[in-house]
Amino acid sequence: MKVRFYSAVLSLALIGTSVSVDATSKEDLLKEQQEVESRLKETERSQNQTSEKLILTKQERKEARAQLDEVNSRLDDLALKIADQQAAVAASKEQLRLTEEAISETLKELHQQEDLLGSRLRAVQQKGDVKYIEVLLDAKDFGDLISRFSTVSEIIKQDDNVLQAYKANVKQLNEQRSEQALLLESMKQEQRKLLVLQTRIIAESDLKRKLVVQLNTKVKELQQEQFSKAEEAEILADQRRLIQNELIALQEAERKAKEEAKRKAEEAARAAEAKRQAEAAEAAREAAAQEQKQGEAPKAETPKTETSVPETETPSETPDTSADVDVSRPFHLPVKGYVSSPFGPRNNPLTGKPELHTGIDLVNEKGTPIHAAAGGIVLRAGSATGYGNVVMVTHLIDRQVYTTVYAHLDSISVSAGQTVMPGQTVGTLGSTGWSTGPHLHFELHKGEWAVGQPNAVDPAPYIF
Repeated sequence: MKVRFYSAVLSLALIGTSVSVDATSKEDLLKEQQEVESRLKETERSQNQTSEKLILTKQERKEARAQLDEVNSRLDDLALKIADQQAAVAASKEQLRLTEEAISETLKELHQQEDLLGSRLRAVQQKGDVKYIEVLLDAKDFGDLISRFSTVSEIIKQDDNVLQAYKANVKQLNEQRSEQALLLESMKQEQRKLLVLQTRIIAESDLKRKLVVQLNTKVKELQQEQFSKAEEAEILADQRRLIQNELIALQEAERKAKEEAKRKAEEAARAAEAKRQAEAAEAAREAAAQEQKQGEAPKAETPKTETSVPETETPSETPDTSADVDVSRPFHLPVKGYVSSPFGPRNNPLTGKPELHTGIDLVNEKGTPIHAAAGGIVLRAGSATGYGNVVMVTHLIDRQVYTTVYAHLDSISVSAGQTVMPGQTVGTLGSTGWSTGPHLHFELHKGEWAVGQPNAVDPAPYIF
């Protein structure tokens, strides 16, 4: 089978010779261009949808944050009320304690006064006013009686005042204690209500906070998706630009081919005209010689010398410089190492979720040189989500477009648009991007690189 690099740039880079313009190659490029344009439009449409989702999610997050702020404001106000209520309860408890102390002190004083009254109060309760009468009967004379009567009356009056004051103080303190206890219980009930309300608002705040966290996560995912879509669009734009450059190169080759064909046609026309003129001159000479022969019949014939005009050689076609090469395995192994993860289904080592591994992982030491699997043009050289530092190379082999991907590189030694030869170093092995250790993630796409890697194939059957 023939390996044909039908881009003029690729031809010079990979086989070092010019290639004749191939109409089918141009048709293939135009078809590839249409496919890339279609994918690019689809990516842009998807990117716009993601942007719309991101705007709506940000608005939803803004509203959720406002609701959370409102709930937290209510919670702060309630916390202040609870703090005031707790202070009031503490003050009420302190007041009740002071009341209890006052009651205790009053009872103590009354008990002391009762001890002073002593047996006199007890006698009044048991025998009436006997002792008071005895005091009066012991008077020596009427003046002494009057004096003793006044004293007894005063004592009786004081005793009665003490008893009434005792009862009034005890009653007042008991009422004060009851009122204080009722107030304290009311405050505790109000405090419990506030605490219950606080628990409900905290639960509401937790729900709002969880919603904001979920929306933050969704915003980050959409931003990551938007970033990935932008990267994908950039890669597709690079592919479109590469194909356009190839079409321009083909158009230039067509123009030169037409000029060369025109030049050859003009040379052929000039050669034909020269031949026609030579033949006409020969015919004229022959006619003149015939007339002379007829006029000089006796004379011997002059030997006729034939003049031959050499025909102009048609320029030979440019030989085909394509080499006959078996392309069943057209790619080299980009780096030596053992395969830690082959192409196919697996559980993602980072997430644990099942996925299709769209390449092969080759393990070696960090910094090991990575080589181009075949000659081509660098499509992308830089960082990309998931890939880390990545190099993408486009190859045109036997009228088939291939794209190779070299991911998780520690360093990159080529740039976008650069032509690379087979085996040329494109970077060094690393562990950038979504990687669990130093290795090369190598992908082979039969066609252009596309969103979702639908063109990815197992590289193993293509490597020799």
